[in-house]
Amino acid sequence: MLRLAICERDQEYRHQLAALLEANIKPLECEIESFCCAEELLRCLSADYAPDIAVLGILSDSERAISLAEKLNLLIPACRIIFVSDELRFATEVYRADHVWFLLRSELSERIAPALRKALSSIETYRREGIVIRSRGNVTVVPLDEVLYLERDGRRTIIRTEKESFTSSEPPSRLLKDALAHSFIHSHRSYWVNKGKIESLAHDDFVLASGELVPISRSRRAEAREEFLNRSEK
Repeated sequence: MLRLAICERDQEYRHQLAALLEANIKPLECEIESFCCAEELLRCLSADYAPDIAVLGILSDSERAISLAEKLNLLIPACRIIFVSDELRFATEVYRADHVWFLLRSELSERIAPALRKALSSIETYRREGIVIRSRGNVTVVPLDEVLYLERDGRRTIIRTEKESFTSSEPPSRLLKDALAHSFIHSHRSYWVNKGKIESLAHDDFVLASGELVPISRSRRAEAREEFLNRSEK
């Protein structure tokens, strides 16, 4: 089931947005949650709420909505963002944050369907992205959102997920090419941890949502801590 979040100060307009989203997301099943402010939505994120699509309203001040979008980009990279505003002048400002569409309220009824289609297509593409493992002529793609961490053990790399492990002869530097590298923190000489799976930071370990611990070496502690804090608090 898809989770859709609406963040909009005007209560009446929140109801209108929810009705439009529900009508245009069919036949897919969805759960729509409405929030009156960024703080309310962020509190829910800290309680394990993770929307697939977030519709953010922009009124006279664009800074709050864009700042919220930037935090969503960091905390929930898979979440696709749609901005809605009365004013076209905000269309350039929103490019500070990753988003799939900027909608004017005056054209919402006509444009919401293509905006949702683009968001859904982007989600599907993201979920297909992953670590490519080549072994004996076979190719396996482990989706990024399933990977907990990578561990380099001698001449092999172990890719750990919650359900199973995969092995590759390629080093993490080759497995985590291009955009994938930005989703991991190199916390130890032998460990690369998925930012999206980190629950908290202990002194010498990252604590994952699964309960597992990924070590942080003394030489990488400052850099790993900075990356984690930027990911969580930017």
